[in-house]
Amino acid sequence: MIDMISPKVRFAPSPTGELHLGGARTALFNYLFAKHHNGQFFLRIEDTDRERSKDEFTDQICESLNWLGLDWDGEILFQSNRIKEYQSAIQTLLSSGNAYRCFCSKDTLEKSRAEGMYQYPKTCRNLEEDAISKHLNSGENHVIRIKIPKGQTSYNEIIYGHVSVNNSEIDDFIIARSDGNPTYNLVVVVDDHAMDITHVIRGEDHVSNTSKQIQIYKALGFDTPVFAHLPMILGPDKKRLSKRHGAPGVQQFKNDGYLPDALLNYLALLGWNPDSEQELFVLDELIEKFDLAQVNKKGAVYDEKKLYWISGQHMQRLGNKNILEGILAINQTWGNGFDLQYQYSVLDLLKVRAKSILEFTDQSVYFFNDPEEYDSKAVEKNWSNNSVNDFINAFKNKMDAIENWNTDEIEKELRNVAEKYEISAGKIIHPVRLALSGIPNGPSLFALMELLGKETCIRRLNKTLELFPKS
Repeated sequence: MIDMISPKVRFAPSPTGELHLGGARTALFNYLFAKHHNGQFFLRIEDTDRERSKDEFTDQICESLNWLGLDWDGEILFQSNRIKEYQSAIQTLLSSGNAYRCFCSKDTLEKSRAEGMYQYPKTCRNLEEDAISKHLNSGENHVIRIKIPKGQTSYNEIIYGHVSVNNSEIDDFIIARSDGNPTYNLVVVVDDHAMDITHVIRGEDHVSNTSKQIQIYKALGFDTPVFAHLPMILGPDKKRLSKRHGAPGVQQFKNDGYLPDALLNYLALLGWNPDSEQELFVLDELIEKFDLAQVNKKGAVYDEKKLYWISGQHMQRLGNKNILEGILAINQTWGNGFDLQYQYSVLDLLKVRAKSILEFTDQSVYFFNDPEEYDSKAVEKNWSNNSVNDFINAFKNKMDAIENWNTDEIEKELRNVAEKYEISAGKIIHPVRLALSGIPNGPSLFALMELLGKETCIRRLNKTLELFPKS
């Protein structure tokens, strides 16, 4: 195995879309592996597909990696700038006899497939030079194929162990199309060699490419890197995670105010087992503990509930000052007119429930303004008749008499009213929460009431007593 003292790895996305969770997890595992072993993490943009590659996606990928804190070493390598290097490699393979020109038409190949020949029948593999010259002089279109030798292709894979493939199962695949453009398997090998990549860490969907690429490494006389194939991220239906599962791209998590440490933490646990009970990590801890040998072979299922829990835990760890800075970056008017201590108290109440900065802004409106709307289902369920008004009026009178306004006193008086009317405390708690916030859930009602203050609570209760029940 290649020396682990200073490994060199790369993340090589195609700029045909934004960075999704699977790509971000691949980038993260490459980064953790490199930094754990004091190595280097490079970024390569595989933009040879000029029709689908967009600069905006390149920018978005870079911004997402920067936001996550996955800083790459050196300059970005763009494949679109390296066409000459690929053409040189193709010429080397032709000159050495490890590749050949194939003049078979599409019709010929389709006829072979119709006859049950799913591999290329090697029709042009041993053409004489005179025949090749004749085809070329007549201007026939042709592709260039690698010449796969007899035998086996074997390699030691970090996650799956020893892998061996009979070369008879590997087609003489195309390394240059009829328009002269090189194919994926060739350019990857040429670039990884040029970048001195020691370990190729990528999704297991590339397993079928690995034996092909090893053949190109050998044909060009290059050292072969060590491979590791990461398990796929699956949706709840156990199929490969995609847009249909509703999983956002990394940019959306950023826009929604998630913490980068929270997303990195969750992504690390999608396929990696830290071999301990610890579930919460920051990036430095992940670097210290990460080991590719602890990556599972089985696909990891995307679990939104687990993501939300991890995100919420990271949010609770974040200081109020940092949370407030994040909120103001999204909404500069948040908390206007209220002092800093009040704003911090709001954050303290919401921390238990909020999983992102955006949720703080979405869930905190009623701390600063009286509700203008009320959840219709909650009204129907919790304020269905005039008896509720009787309970609320009785509680309001008790509230008015409270001298030391705090959670204990508020709760005591509410429960006294419930006991008097021989009802559960919830029969009062739910409509009071609705009156104060407009919604059926939130932080502790009594803590909310203490923070809002007696005057605000009574004002809001009076408003709803006039509105409900709607009958």
